[in-house]
Amino acid sequence: MNRVAVLFGLCILALLTFGIIMLASTSAFGAWHTRGGDTFFFTRRQAVWMGLGLAVGGLLAWLDYRQLRKLAWALFILAALLLAGLLIFGTPINGAVRWYVLGPVRFQPSEFAKYALVILLARWLEKAQRRPKGAEEPRMRHWWWGVWGPLSLAGGLGLLILKEPDLGTTLLLGMVTLVLLWLAGASGRWLGVIVGAGMAAMAAFLVAIFQYEMFQDSYQVQRILRWWYEDDLEGSNYQQWIAMVALGAGGVEGVGLGNSRMKLAYLPEAHTDFIFPIIGEDLGLVASLAVVVVFCLLVVSGFLLSARAPDSFGRYLGCGIMTTIGLQTMINLAVVTNAIPNKGMPLPFISYGGSNLVMTLAALGIVLNIARQGLAGADRGGLKAGFLTEGEEARN
Repeated sequence: MNRVAVLFGLCILALLTFGIIMLASTSAFGAWHTRGGDTFFFTRRQAVWMGLGLAVGGLLAWLDYRQLRKLAWALFILAALLLAGLLIFGTPINGAVRWYVLGPVRFQPSEFAKYALVILLARWLEKAQRRPKGAEEPRMRHWWWGVWGPLSLAGGLGLLILKEPDLGTTLLLGMVTLVLLWLAGASGRWLGVIVGAGMAAMAAFLVAIFQYEMFQDSYQVQRILRWWYEDDLEGSNYQQWIAMVALGAGGVEGVGLGNSRMKLAYLPEAHTDFIFPIIGEDLGLVASLAVVVVFCLLVVSGFLLSARAPDSFGRYLGCGIMTTIGLQTMINLAVVTNAIPNKGMPLPFISYGGSNLVMTLAALGIVLNIARQGLAGADRGGLKAGFLTEGEEARN
């Protein structure tokens, strides 16, 4: 288990180091043109956010994660208030209202909301594992405790995020919630009904927009249509088209660090959500796959550490955090490789953005704390078995 913890820490350090190097390479040209010749403008700011994130993550790695149980509802309500406040005090940027802007500082509350939801879900599911007096099954098998309550919490935050608008993060919250419900042993029948209903709704939606040309006024529908037909390469499909050109230009070995041409005003905002194609162009297929492997090792090791937490709250909390980071990475890679329609979502550790970096490092600090507490306890066996342990004494 100590080796798993070391691997987990090494993956974090590797991604942070690689991320700051690639950001310096990718953002230099744009910063020189837009920031008065300050080539390392974005790199310096990211380094400041990295330092803050490491400080917060280090503090959370030292403090007992079980204290978060008492703050779960307060953090959730704070997240909801911050998201609601965007409707009044948010600053529109590129057609979306997702940020509070205070001078040179931007804060994106949806990044905080993701982990606030995970903390509350971990507390909820821990309590749902209790077996009421006289009952043969824990509350987790009840329709409200085991399915609809957690989904209602996720849906509440999701609706506020959808108003920004940010469909991708809304879907991310739903997917994380379903994964945690499955790990907690929710009713397979209810989960099957929800997933089946979701797939049927998606199929009906696609038939409506492709067959009957409904919802054509929505920019999100237009983005799906243009992605499917690939008929707007100079408009909504431009970023993904240039990203594919960059990945293809890199080949197997790449053109060399710093030698990418697509970042030279061809790929807009290359240092943010679309930084991975520049990695592919600079360093090639082998390096790109190596980055994916490191992300996989990070997520797997995080799950293994979380599964051996000393209580179910820690297990759900740690795996909720790792599920969030893993799914966010998958969505980003799917977008930049044109596997799904364009959706702005940063690549953890590597894309420029303070809110995401600080919250990611803070969340991983919690996982390290869970690992530290778990190493002091007895080995609880396999991952799924750990989650389905019944009769465990839950704390308030």
